[in-house]
This record gives sequence, structure tokens and C-alpha cells, in this order.
Amino acid sequence: AVRVRVPLLLLAAVTALPSCTYALNVLVAGGSGRVGGSTLRWLQKYSSRDPKLDLTVSVGCRTKGSFDAAIRNGVVPSSGVEFVPMDLDGGDDEQLVNAIDGCGLVVNTAGPFQGRRDPALLRCCIAKRIPYVDVCDEYELAVESKKLMDEAKAAEVAAVVSCGIWPGISALMAAEAKAKLEAKTGEGTCDTLDFSFFTAGTGNAGPTIVSATFLLLATPALTYLRGQPVEKEPWTEKRDVDFGPGVGIKPIWLLDNPDVPTTATTLGVPNASSRFGTDPLPWNYLFGAMKAIPRSLLYNKEAMQNFALFSEPIIRLVDKLVGATNAMRVDAKTKDGKQAVTTRIVHPDLEDCVGLATAAFAIEVLKGETVEPGIWFPSEMSIEARTNLLEAARENTINYLV
Repeated sequence: AVRVRVPLLLLAAVTALPSCTYALNVLVAGGSGRVGGSTLRWLQKYSSRDPKLDLTVSVGCRTKGSFDAAIRNGVVPSSGVEFVPMDLDGGDDEQLVNAIDGCGLVVNTAGPFQGRRDPALLRCCIAKRIPYVDVCDEYELAVESKKLMDEAKAAEVAAVVSCGIWPGISALMAAEAKAKLEAKTGEGTCDTLDFSFFTAGTGNAGPTIVSATFLLLATPALTYLRGQPVEKEPWTEKRDVDFGPGVGIKPIWLLDNPDVPTTATTLGVPNASSRFGTDPLPWNYLFGAMKAIPRSLLYNKEAMQNFALFSEPIIRLVDKLVGATNAMRVDAKTKDGKQAVTTRIVHPDLEDCVGLATAAFAIEVLKGETVEPGIWFPSEMSIEARTNLLEAARENTINYLV
């Protein structure tokens, strides 16, 4: 495959005309992983469906070996995709600038994001005037990204951070639930947002989601109480939540999720928290027991990734036994709890739906019709963008209530 080099002036002209064809290269950083590979495949799918989209997709990762392994494992198509060497943790902006040169859009799926504090790839995209989206689930890194707002506006670059399925579509579910509640009860009456998530096994997303969960067990769960951020012990305050037909009632526990602070602050909701649970049931108690491991070891990204890779045969076996369902529920409530709006989205496969959602965010930013220049959380997006993305998330669902 030949990378398409798009001059900046031509790109500006392309994105300014909604009736034209978007012919450009999209770089998926972390594209050799399960989340990135799924995003890449959905970008190709969206491009094949829409005659206005003509996308060439490249995979950014550290080594050619990782790229080749992704092809062997069917994560990345065997043809039509180019390898681009890049290292997001190398501290070398010059190599990142070289990697993104000529791209019309950059999608960053290179997790785990826990422990990172420098939005280097976003900064380089702004410098090169390239639109950007990421699936960052680390709030402190997302906050650092937001600090680049003025630079992004000056460069006329649109970027959405912490997007994907959750965080991402889940934040749009919260915004929609709040809007519907306040349409009934009056503006400013939404007092609480409860985020609830369930994934069977790893959702076919592989060791990375397991290592990310380990890292989150070392991270205090950020909640909002009466308008103030409150850190709580992760994997506590169990609740049993009904995810609707196809899933039913599942136990879930507090876990850190950037949806909580991003929606609480941008939507003006004083109380918010997020919980997560998985199947099989014993895995939940295993996660709880792992909190006894020293936090310094749990927060060692390399050690947790290696442990997850060591456990991969067991992970794959469990995934085959329990499936890969991903269920999300968001409840918006009034202060007295008497009025509430519930939104639910359930997909049969986490790996597939996270790629669907991330690619949908990418296309929404690429088209430039609903996302203005700047750095945005999903909950800050326009009503039109929210509607488009929630409709995109409907595809392949087994339960959709929005």
C-alpha cells in the first residue's frame, strides 16, 4: 500500500466541503492490538459503505514483529495496510512527527494509557494540523490533553479524547439521559449519573484489557459527591444491576472511569460514579483479592502486561466459555430519586463494538461538520454529533434503549 500524502491546504479544502470525497490516510496508533485492529477494520468498513469516503489505513506500532504477528492472528488484514514504526512512550516527538507526516487523521488506540501524563501524539498532531481521536481511559492524561485547547483552536484542529465504547459512547448515553430527564423535570434537575458496565470475560479484547483492569485496581475510583471529587477504594460498594434482556442482573463494583469526572464537570451533574463487573463470577473476586498486591506492583505497566500475556491461554479458554458480551447502562436521576431515565446498549462482542465506536468517532471528526476545532470530551459534543454517534452504536446491538 502507498501512503497518501495530503498537503495541508488541500486537506483544509477537503474538510470544508461536505459534498466532496474524503481521500486520505488514517493512521491507527496501536493498530496491531485488539482494539486498534478492530478500529482499523471498522474504518475500512465505513469507507467501503460511503462513496464519499476513500480511506487508506496504516498501522502504527513499535516493531515490525508486532505488525506481522497481528496479520498472522487476523487482527490486521494481510493486504492494503502499511506498517508505520512509532513509540508513544519513547519521549521522541520527532519520530512521532515523522510517523504522522502526510496523514489526514490519527486514531490513538495504543493503551494501556494508565501512568501516562504527556499527550505527545496529540501535541504532534496539533503541530501538523491533523485531526485526532483517542480511547484514553486515564483521566489525568485526558486533562493534560485538554490543556492544549488554545493551541488546537489556533491550528484549527479538531480532537476528541476519551472516546470509544466506554469511555466514549457511554458519556453520550449520559448526556442523552440527562437531556431526556430534564425535558420532563426541568433544566438543572439531574442530580446523579450512575454508570454501570459488564463484560463477559475480556470481551475478546485480549490481555490488554486484563492488564488495564489490573492497573485500575491500583487507582482510586474517582467519584463525584455534591459537586466535589471524592476518591474511593476501587472494587468496593457492590451493586446488583439489571442490564436488560440478554444479560440480566449482574454484580458490579466501583472502578475508575473518566466518564465520571468528564460528565460531572461538563454536564453540571453533582453526583456521579461508575461500576464494572465481569463473568465468570469468580473473576470478580479474583480482582478483589488482587488489591492485596502492593500498589507499586499493580501499577507496574510492564509487569501487569507480562502477567496478562502469561495468562492468555486461560483468558482465551474462559472467553470461549462465557462469550464476549459488552453491556452498558447509564441512569440519570433527580435528587429525590423519584424521576429517572435509563439508557442501555448491549453488544455481543466488546472487541467488535469498541472498534465500531472508535471508528465512528473518527469519521465524525474527519467530516468536520459537527465537531469544531478544539479538544473535546464526548459529553461536550454537539447534539447532532451525539445523535449520529448513538445511532452508529446501535449497529449489531442485542439490546438498545436510548
